[in-house]
Amino acid sequence: MKTFRVLLAANAKQFVRERAALFWTFVFPIFFILIFGAVFSGSMEDVSFDVGLVMEDDSPVALNLSAALYQIPAFQLTSGERDAELQALRDGDRRAVMIVNAGFGESIAQGQPANIDVYYDPTQTSSVQILLPIIQKVLDNFDRALSGTAPLIHLNEETLQSHSLRAIDYLVPGILAMALMQLGLFAVAPIVVDRENKVLKRLGATPLKRSTMITSTVVFNLIVAVIQAALIIVVARVVFDVPMLGNWFVLAGFIFLGTLTFLALGYMLSAFARNEQTLMPLLMIVQFPMMFLSGIFFPLEMMPGFMRPIMDVIPLTYLADSLRQIMVESQPLHSHIVNLGVLGGWFAVCLILAVRFFKWE
Repeated sequence: MKTFRVLLAANAKQFVRERAALFWTFVFPIFFILIFGAVFSGSMEDVSFDVGLVMEDDSPVALNLSAALYQIPAFQLTSGERDAELQALRDGDRRAVMIVNAGFGESIAQGQPANIDVYYDPTQTSSVQILLPIIQKVLDNFDRALSGTAPLIHLNEETLQSHSLRAIDYLVPGILAMALMQLGLFAVAPIVVDRENKVLKRLGATPLKRSTMITSTVVFNLIVAVIQAALIIVVARVVFDVPMLGNWFVLAGFIFLGTLTFLALGYMLSAFARNEQTLMPLLMIVQFPMMFLSGIFFPLEMMPGFMRPIMDVIPLTYLADSLRQIMVESQPLHSHIVNLGVLGGWFAVCLILAVRFFKWE
């Protein structure tokens, strides 16, 4: 029995000393519970969408419909002209635009069906899965209260794209952005292992310049990023017929910038890691919030309000946004200039901190 207790204590000590094991056993599951709980524990009343409303009919029925729409908590309504609101939709400032056409009230008064046009971006999964059903339900309730008989209001769904996009078309650019993030972050692991094993110290005694070694590592990872991106795009195209609608050179530029940004972030984190066991949990703590709070898997509107400032800061949000705009002409969250500025800012800050604090021994 004494031998058993000694072995049990030895296993416990060994387990406690392995920080990576502690992270994966205790921290990682709790982290998932907190992330998924924060996203899915809220009610739909907490979700709101920016919706444009164009009133081209001033009949009493149309005005009553407008008043009913303004009472819906899920809508942040903005009234305006057709062209202005559709342009706002193209710019990413609206999730949908509802147009009450001229003659709407007259058709209802005559007992004839009346159309309401709703424009949306099919690449925004939240618009397709959440917003459109809410609009349809609101109109159905108004229709029943209005007529009490056969439905008179018909929702005419329109998109601004000349091509039809599916969920997989929207998902592939996000997967590419996630792959570039993982490549950049985990590329620094061998550097930390070499530092822990005194390899970097021995290399420092040779004529090899440290800048040459780092440059070769960065160039190698850029080559890997291009191959990785090419494989993802080719497989998506061949297997699922996912289109590439934008400019290839612009896409390559964002792939390079995204890879450099996350490489710099990885080197910065490695500067504060004493060994590989310390580095891996540190990378995970940074990686998983970016994966789940950047809009790759969950619609941004579903995120709790206290998480949205985090989404506005993390670089993966901006890389995924630009890749979607380029590859499938998705409705933008930000302009390319903003995305370039944020990614460039992250790269510069992380590079400065990595140079300042990175230790070779």
